[in-house]
Amino acid sequence: MFITDRLVYVELQKTGCTHIGKLLAAVLPGRQIGKHNKPDAALLARRPIFVGSVRNPWAWYVSLWAYGCQKEGMLHQALTHRRGSPRGLGWRAEPTYALRRWWHSFAQQSRRWSELYRDAQNVDAFRTWLHRLHDWPRRWDCGEHFARHACCRSVGLMTYRYLDFFCSGNFRRIADLEGLMRFNQAHNYIDHMIRTEQLEQDLLAVLAAEQVPVSAEQRLQILGGGRSNASRGKRTTWQEYYDPACIALVAQRDQLIIERYGYQPPLL
Repeated sequence: MFITDRLVYVELQKTGCTHIGKLLAAVLPGRQIGKHNKPDAALLARRPIFVGSVRNPWAWYVSLWAYGCQKEGMLHQALTHRRGSPRGLGWRAEPTYALRRWWHSFAQQSRRWSELYRDAQNVDAFRTWLHRLHDWPRRWDCGEHFARHACCRSVGLMTYRYLDFFCSGNFRRIADLEGLMRFNQAHNYIDHMIRTEQLEQDLLAVLAAEQVPVSAEQRLQILGGGRSNASRGKRTTWQEYYDPACIALVAQRDQLIIERYGYQPPLL
């Protein structure tokens, strides 16, 4: 998180986090504490202004996969490396989960996952990866607590992470989309959401809403565009990776985010 006295930016992976953090640091004095971490109870109770960022789910999955093709990211690490011991999986904090995750790792087919990360230009590899990521028998592969939530049968990894990062409370037993939407409505603590597709404009709107002074030079810096820590080696557009089946899968699984932010599927 990027934390200032007035504002806290919570970073959902592959939504322009590094770039947004740099721009915020140029405008507001603050400090980076961890990355892709969540506010604790004390910070939530203090109630600063919370800012998050979100992205078109169809583009998000391509970026997440392509980042893995660079051998980067926690998801790539979890999918392609079989654990030798449950002690490296949070054994002390949650021994039951660590043991279950470790036991599953023997059937994980890590080599198959590695093959799907060989070439960021390979559309067939991406499509297979996307379907495997949401295949019920593979629900423990990602190394997150997704598999322990009733919604893992019905929502995508992006929606799970969105709810996990941006909501307080526990949604482990909520299986249906309507229930998750109600949970999000009641427990989402984010005051301002920046959409990656219009990052510069949304960031300036947040700063204006919170009456943060922005000089002409800082405004030009924000509007200068560019991205930090972008996935490399992808095709020209993320739309190229999709076929009708993959479009439909994301539309179904990440309906909560798609409807909430008005995202549209790629046109083939």
